[in-house]
Amino acid sequence: MSLDKIKHVVVVMLENRSFDNLLGWLYADQDNQAPRVLPTDSSPRYDGLTPDTYSNSLPASPDQVFVTCPTTAWPPAVPNAMTVPTPDPNEKFEHVTQQLFGTAHPSAGAVPNMSGFYADYDLTEARAAGTSAQIMQTYSPEQVGVLSQLARSFAVSDAWFASVPTQTWPNRGFVHCGSSDGYINNDDYIPYNIPTVFNVLEENGVSWGIYADTDLVPSLTHGQFFQLWGYVDRAHSLEDFEHCCRAGADAPAGKKLPTYSFVEPRFVPELGWFEIEYPCDYHPPHDVRRGEKFVAQVYNAVRNSPYRDDILLVITFDEHGGCYDHCPPPGGALPPKPGAVSRNGGFHFDRFGVRVPAILVSSYVQPGTVFRAPSASRPGETPPPFDHTSILATLRDWLDLGAEDFFADNPRISAAPTLAPILDAPAARADWPAISGGGALPGDDAASGTPLHDMQKGLLALGLRMKANDARHPTAQAEAWVLNTYEEALRFLHLKVTGPGPGPAAPAGGPPAAI
Repeated sequence: MSLDKIKHVVVVMLENRSFDNLLGWLYADQDNQAPRVLPTDSSPRYDGLTPDTYSNSLPASPDQVFVTCPTTAWPPAVPNAMTVPTPDPNEKFEHVTQQLFGTAHPSAGAVPNMSGFYADYDLTEARAAGTSAQIMQTYSPEQVGVLSQLARSFAVSDAWFASVPTQTWPNRGFVHCGSSDGYINNDDYIPYNIPTVFNVLEENGVSWGIYADTDLVPSLTHGQFFQLWGYVDRAHSLEDFEHCCRAGADAPAGKKLPTYSFVEPRFVPELGWFEIEYPCDYHPPHDVRRGEKFVAQVYNAVRNSPYRDDILLVITFDEHGGCYDHCPPPGGALPPKPGAVSRNGGFHFDRFGVRVPAILVSSYVQPGTVFRAPSASRPGETPPPFDHTSILATLRDWLDLGAEDFFADNPRISAAPTLAPILDAPAARADWPAISGGGALPGDDAASGTPLHDMQKGLLALGLRMKANDARHPTAQAEAWVLNTYEEALRFLHLKVTGPGPGPAAPAGGPPAAI
């Protein structure tokens, strides 16, 4: 394996798209036959979509709506095929349960049948517009050419699952902490007060950084975890990331990327120097081409780096965001620590979330690879799949941090497969493809009246909390929750979040009691 040749790991986490939604048809032109698979004894078939095979229906209708490709416009409500689905699907825990089982209250031991996506989406404003069936549409490889080319040119998993069947914050908790601290929804966007992998790296003298394509809003990673508030100097811009990538191969370590980098897209609109900068995170209903441009920008920074052979780039999504996927998530997930049981006592974190895209880019990844978790070593054994904690397990082994309690005491991280077997090229390859992010966008996803989704409102509230250096700011959530549009968000940013203020720093007396 070639993981020992890697000196820098970069993780990019995007927003709210299922595997089928973006990559379900990746190898449809080859009858879903994967060019090569890992493990080599796993199925040679790419677990993607086939025409007239997978469907959902509404409870009162016998009519089946089949998964189709490509996405189309649904005028007048959805004039742009690249913003499907519009409006934003439901993604809270109870809605995801409905999507997976066709009911919000499945019986004990029930197996997900993936039958409730259409019916759950019909609970949104799409019903009044007559566009609920768009949730069964998926993107063609041509529509999402950046992700598709990367997946074909390097390695893609067709069996990587979100860590928990719910929203953004809990799943990002798992990629950074191996836990959501018992939360199963975004709730009130109160920062988590549990150790992150960044804290462990800091204690062990390992360099790290968080890079965000943002100017005014704080990094989501920096703000979501209270124990990172004191590390203001580790929050950087996307331009900083590109600058570090350009450093010479023999440059001092401080000029290059840190050992571990986490990269975020822009989540909310911001007023730039000459124009409004719009979200590029793939989150519905944002135009996916903005996300494609962002991924291409990150990839090209790594591709053009003089020391790219030293870099492993991981591109994934935090959760499916209500978008259809045909593959039932497995059960048998081991409980995290802390937070082995949800705060409402109803969920034991024993089910994974829906499949999401996961792509590995490295000079030591062979092109056309489709990877899954290692096969069972004993008859009847069901090994855990790849999920977000696989990133933590990989960092643990790569940096020889297995003795740290953060890793050793967390059953979910301990059981997770690592990415080491995927880096199996015998020598560094030189054929990194040139990838363009495409041309100009029509801009019809950029109207000032575009509705805000609740994660954007939560991030605005987080900006206010960090500006006041008060994680339990008494009015932050209420002030952000009444915002409805991009225009109101921009006004809030400039009046409430930017400008003079104490800024984020850990209080000397420790975290507030409410955290």
